[in-house]
Amino acid sequence: MKKIECIIRSERLKDITDALKKIGIGGMTVSEVRGFGAQSERTDNFLFVHKTKIEIYAADSQIKDIVSMVLTYCSTGKIGDGKIVVLPIDDCIRISTGERKNKAILKRGGKKE
Repeated sequence: MKKIECIIRSERLKDITDALKKIGIGGMTVSEVRGFGAQSERTDNFLFVHKTKIEIYAADSQIKDIVSMVLTYCSTGKIGDGKIVVLPIDDCIRISTGERKNKAILKRGGKKE
């Protein structure tokens, strides 16, 4: 199990959400965030740039497809496209049912690990 955090351009959110739903992710959390990186040289935005952060809990078997989709739908080839971080998860529990690990993160009735 992994947690994927993606910082993307906000205008890419709808396209990446639609694409990720089609490959069967169990859900995701979206936050509006601000930060700086290579774009911090710009003087017109007071250092912080508005971005969107996506967080996805996924089975190991889904990671390659999710990362590929984010790269495909969120890359413009320009500075400021964002980052993808893949982090390990020790455990995950679905609060409503007590299901653990992959059962807690995969879509109900979805692919089993």
